[in-house]
Amino acid sequence: MRFRRLLPAGSLMLALGVSALADDVVLVPNSTVKNATGGRVRGTVQSESATEVVVKLGTTTTNVPSAEVVSINYTGQPPSMVQAESREAAGALAEAADLYKKAIGEADGKPFVQQAAQFQQANALAALALADTARAPEAITLLNAFVKAHPNGRQVVSALDSLARLQLQKEDYAAVEKLVAEMAKLPQSADRASILRAKVFAKKGEFDKAIVEYDRLIKDAPEGSTRRRDAQLARAESLAGQKKFDAAEAELRSVINATSPEDYGTQSAAYNTLGDCLRAAGRPKEALDAYLHTDILYAKDKEQHPRALAHISQLWRVLKRDDRADEVWQQLKKDYPNSPWLTAARATPTP
Repeated sequence: MRFRRLLPAGSLMLALGVSALADDVVLVPNSTVKNATGGRVRGTVQSESATEVVVKLGTTTTNVPSAEVVSINYTGQPPSMVQAESREAAGALAEAADLYKKAIGEADGKPFVQQAAQFQQANALAALALADTARAPEAITLLNAFVKAHPNGRQVVSALDSLARLQLQKEDYAAVEKLVAEMAKLPQSADRASILRAKVFAKKGEFDKAIVEYDRLIKDAPEGSTRRRDAQLARAESLAGQKKFDAAEAELRSVINATSPEDYGTQSAAYNTLGDCLRAAGRPKEALDAYLHTDILYAKDKEQHPRALAHISQLWRVLKRDDRADEVWQQLKKDYPNSPWLTAARATPTP
């Protein structure tokens, strides 16, 4: 959760009892890292790698596993970095990418800040490319450049994961499997690699194999953890692929109920998948309601929002409301002119 800027930044830091000269390492929920206070470790970042971030405060040194780092607010990072993070959180990915690019130049002499900005620029474009395929080549180029420049960087696993998801969108399964193999060589990446491997199985229609992977991940992941929710969500997709609609719906509603409404990435994907499940089960009105949750509440998710709009348009046709269908399709065309979901929205609807 971000604090509203009711005070100047320096005054706010003092009011919170935090040194304005400390790097602020934000941890995943329920982290057990020692010397953490309020889900954060503060001090001076000494080093970063794919394995850990080393933070020093006075004579105390804390080793934070990289997989437990959500973000780092660095001392002296340029205002453009803060602005980029704000625009990214608001779903303005193109603006965020431009601001991260600006931050790279403004952070000269601050290698950790520059590296973070390079990754965030590439990652914002990758997220944008999931809705606008015209941006995919640029995103892939920047992600590949980042991996080559920082093969042991703190963000390298996330960069490979984003690359794999772009290749998955293109249905280039051989490229995905190659990236998964690269991830497997790195520490703390087994869960992400397993999810990607299972997604390839599901894309190929091999739902049994996918569910075996997801069951193992769910069993090993802590209750309430992000990776557990991700595995549950993906497992529900495979259950729906097997036409086990009741089981899929129960899994999805469990994820929705257990996830904070502010976690728009999980909520939007869960509601869209629930819509897919209900539609396949022959329940178009309930499916429409699920997709509308994404449209109304989570439109800033640029990957999931066009997916919701495409299905909303089709379902209005199923429900004999061509006027509403045309209205939504026009919105999809206007907001996401290069989205692969445009073609899906114009396909012959099925109940």
